[in-house]
Amino acid sequence: MVLNRSTRREFIKLASMAAASVALGCISSKFEDGYSEEGRDPKDYPVVVIGSGIGGLASAVYLSKAGFPVTVLEQHSIPGGYATAFQRGGFSFDVSLHFFGLQESMYQELGIDGKVERIPIYQTFRTVSKDSDITIPELSEEDYIEFICNIFSREQQGIRNYYEYCVAVYDELMRFSENMEKSFIFLPLMPFRYPKMWELRKMSFLEVQNKFIQDQGIKSALARICGIIGLPPSQASGFMGSILVAHMLKNQQYYFKSRSQDLSNAFVQVIEENNGTMLCNKTVTSILTEGNRVSGVQTEDGATYPARIVVSNANAPDTFGRFLSHNDEAKKYMQKLAQYEPSISSFIVWLGLKGELRGKVAGHSVRIDSGYDIETDFRNYLKCDAEKCPVMLAVYDNYYKGYSRPGTSTLTIMIFSGYEPWRRFEKDYFAGNKKEYYREKERIARTLIKRVEEKVIPGLSSMIQVMEAATPLTNVRFTRNPGGAIYGYPASVDNAFMNRIENSTPIDGLYLSSGWGNNAGSYTGGIMNGRDVYRRIMKDV
Repeated sequence: MVLNRSTRREFIKLASMAAASVALGCISSKFEDGYSEEGRDPKDYPVVVIGSGIGGLASAVYLSKAGFPVTVLEQHSIPGGYATAFQRGGFSFDVSLHFFGLQESMYQELGIDGKVERIPIYQTFRTVSKDSDITIPELSEEDYIEFICNIFSREQQGIRNYYEYCVAVYDELMRFSENMEKSFIFLPLMPFRYPKMWELRKMSFLEVQNKFIQDQGIKSALARICGIIGLPPSQASGFMGSILVAHMLKNQQYYFKSRSQDLSNAFVQVIEENNGTMLCNKTVTSILTEGNRVSGVQTEDGATYPARIVVSNANAPDTFGRFLSHNDEAKKYMQKLAQYEPSISSFIVWLGLKGELRGKVAGHSVRIDSGYDIETDFRNYLKCDAEKCPVMLAVYDNYYKGYSRPGTSTLTIMIFSGYEPWRRFEKDYFAGNKKEYYREKERIARTLIKRVEEKVIPGLSSMIQVMEAATPLTNVRFTRNPGGAIYGYPASVDNAFMNRIENSTPIDGLYLSSGWGNNAGSYTGGIMNGRDVYRRIMKDV
């Protein structure tokens, strides 16, 4: 094969795919505790981590275990970012976690086994539509595919081929990742040894589906995984979509007992056991630099924290636009970032109920279908149209016995939401004038409760003891993410795979560990960002 310049550049860029692959915990290697090149001592490299979201905590875990002096600065009163819980009226509500999966060895690698209890979550997903109510039971990989083929019997072979293709992509990624670690990659042979990965480098997830499935309804039904990406199939990366499909088939998912806050607390415990420091109620205002190298971090209270390494788990626009407004390289980098849009946000209703749902409502994850195709669903999400978009429920009491107090239940209702419907309230919201905002929030929450009552839980309204709701503006308030983004920069075709933003930056000593970096936002993606940051630092110092 003759390589032109463009193809050569693609070969070279392909080597960076290992970073994209870690989005699902695909790479596993021995943790290099205390490793340092050329006799350099990690103790000479103080680290400040901005933000204690999962990516920030994970990077702090890895770096503190390797001997770096680590200080984590968090603006909120508790660590965890979206991985937190809150109390209302005797109920404990999880902010975001539905399920979570990592490669098994990584739980030991992170040092959290024994510090937090994992509850296996099986594929008891349920979809309620106008004409059907289907619960997928606990099944093996092959039985799951057979179950789906039987539901959509008119395209059985295409569906089977679709799943086999996704698994084959995943298997190629495993081989690629293993060879990357062993430095066995010979670039000119990549399209031949990893043909599916090469094929996917510029494809959308819809184009992947089009290879195997004809019926639009079936495509929409099998594209629900795009909710984890935060984009419709026509915009989502075909690579990430395929890997997610296979990951859900092949890996055990878990919930953390008793809430996701326990996971965040376990990370903090590991950090502190390794002489790291966790400081809450510390709002960063500036990343200090000398020339083009970081020298420290300054907080709102005037305190300065010297650092030779800064890991930002804050959003990328704030990191380069606000914290580094004085830095010319950061200004140039902001021009590159301006081409990307923040991910979709969310509208969530938390309900504390009288009465027990466990054993009475099927499924731990329930989806009320909209009746529309998935591309239309995403357009309705952007409008926060609570009457027309799909509704997702987390029936937490089906996760494990004793989730709620006896005689009560805990339920979360969620839809994705664009930011634009809430922009009109923005000025008043942050000025404390929330009357109109509260009226709209109440209207949408009641609309969602009514839909759940009609389709899944009769009498739900009469069971409510505690109700709390959050909008994209709530997300902005607590995370400062532009648009209340829940996934950072989403894994779009133009910002995934070979083209994804790196966790290293043009500023010497500055790294990104959030969903605005190499792995789009998720619990797993955040942990893999933290791991990637650690590895990059170990090479760079």
